[in-house]
Amino acid sequence: MSDTQKAFWFVALLSTLVLVPFLGETLFYSKGEPREAIVAASILRQGNWILPLNYGMDIAYKPPFLYWTIAAFSLLQGEVTEFTSRLPSAVSFLAMQLVVFAFFAKRKGLKTTLLTSILLLTSFEVHRAAVACRLDMLQVSLIVISLCLLFRWDEKGTPGIPWLAVLLMACASLTKGPVGSGFPCLIIGIYQLMRGRAFWKAFFSLAGIGLLSLLPLGIWFWLAYEQGGQPFADLMMEENTGRLFNTMSYSSHEKPLWYNFLTLIWGWLPWTLVLLFSLFFIQWKQVKWLPTGNSLSERLRNTWNAFRGQSPVQLFIWLTVIVIFIFYCIPKSKRSVYLLPMYPFMAVLIAEYLLALAQRSVKLFRISAWVFASLAMLLTLSFVALRAGAMPHSLFAYGRHAAENLAYIQALQTVWLSFSKSFLVLLPAVGAVCLLLTLKRKASAYALLYAMAGCILCLFVVLDGVYQPALLGVKSDKHLAARIKEYVPQGAVYSYAHMSFYCTNYYLDDRMRHFERELPKGEGYVLVPEKQTESFMQTFDNSYRFEEVFLTSNRSCDLRDRIYMYKFRYGK
Repeated sequence: MSDTQKAFWFVALLSTLVLVPFLGETLFYSKGEPREAIVAASILRQGNWILPLNYGMDIAYKPPFLYWTIAAFSLLQGEVTEFTSRLPSAVSFLAMQLVVFAFFAKRKGLKTTLLTSILLLTSFEVHRAAVACRLDMLQVSLIVISLCLLFRWDEKGTPGIPWLAVLLMACASLTKGPVGSGFPCLIIGIYQLMRGRAFWKAFFSLAGIGLLSLLPLGIWFWLAYEQGGQPFADLMMEENTGRLFNTMSYSSHEKPLWYNFLTLIWGWLPWTLVLLFSLFFIQWKQVKWLPTGNSLSERLRNTWNAFRGQSPVQLFIWLTVIVIFIFYCIPKSKRSVYLLPMYPFMAVLIAEYLLALAQRSVKLFRISAWVFASLAMLLTLSFVALRAGAMPHSLFAYGRHAAENLAYIQALQTVWLSFSKSFLVLLPAVGAVCLLLTLKRKASAYALLYAMAGCILCLFVVLDGVYQPALLGVKSDKHLAARIKEYVPQGAVYSYAHMSFYCTNYYLDDRMRHFERELPKGEGYVLVPEKQTESFMQTFDNSYRFEEVFLTSNRSCDLRDRIYMYKFRYGK
């Protein structure tokens, strides 16, 4: 077995061990994950794979490919769980990780490719998406793999139709809309033009590929329109074209331009710290920002020619990063996950940068190693001190949400630690000790670089396996659902809010209904956010009688507000 094959299987095994074992450990704790999971549960419950309804009458905001994959994984155990709903994202990341490794191993060398894979696995933004029940990682992996396949197709002289790329782009479009086909075609098209291909030849070939990949989306849209009618069409248009062209009927994640820069900075944590430290080790006086020339215009022209004159794969990498970033600077709606398709290609550039620095300075990596070892050791010691009662609760009982802060601390203090979880708690300390021993041996910069990566992986594993399940379990509305079941063991539970109770609805097995839409007769129970109680009473007090049942002490993870539960009776 060659060194490349050994590295490939090492990356596959390491990525699987880091991601998969802890997928089901954390309860749903935000509106996003249960909103997707409940659609898959509705598919299995209703047998409707085209346009299932949840919450009584709600249509899913996006096309169905993620819901199909969740439902398919869940068929084996007969229900949708936290594990099965997050599994498509993890499997998607693993597929992307291995394809990216194989793609760049042939074009960039083993050392760069191995570090690229490690960087991807230890990027905060990528790791978070890979273990979440969201659309983003599935779509991103399909786009990235399609890009690699289209580049290979171009390398071979664009023979025939790249059917596998077309299939994957079709799946990407069925995940989150036409951008899943648009990005690969747009980027490869610009790449071909910069490589000297005739415009119309590139346009017609890629337009044909793009239209082929959109056919399955069109078929699903037609079948779904047959079921959902104009409300379905309006929702799809708003979510896909409205979000891009700033014509949505409501504000959604509207952020200024600088937000995209900020998300990349914290998205690459903890490696952002190393990149920040590296700025102090660059000899800035020797940096040439532009090539030489007799005038500014000539220097700019030489810069453009140098950019176009890069190796094909290097030009492809830079174009992918630049096009995606510029594209998502246009809409007002901006989210960190929109930039995820950049990350595999940014990882290559960061890997090359770090490897170049490793040839010149070991001091940078020694400083970074001390920082990471200190953070890992501090995390372990803080947890041990907390469990031993050495940290008084008064340190955390402050602010408007003091009760929630105390609940987080108590969750960490009381979380049950099996032998395996006790081992996980100690992992960061073990990683820190190994890193310090590497420092003591005065190892090379390369050895320090990979030792730091190992220490970072230890941090991710203990966060996923121990700390996050304990902390985020406090936020979850599963506790609210359990309390509701005491009063309403079966039948509908109503809600009044500008948003749905996605997490509560998931843990109530999709028994929630919209009070203001159905206007139920007779008796029942309704949930109302504390801030909307006054408007609720003003609207319905003339038609219903209400009796308060309880008010939650913690805020709902969906509504970010305390929740009233009322028993109602129709008629005065």
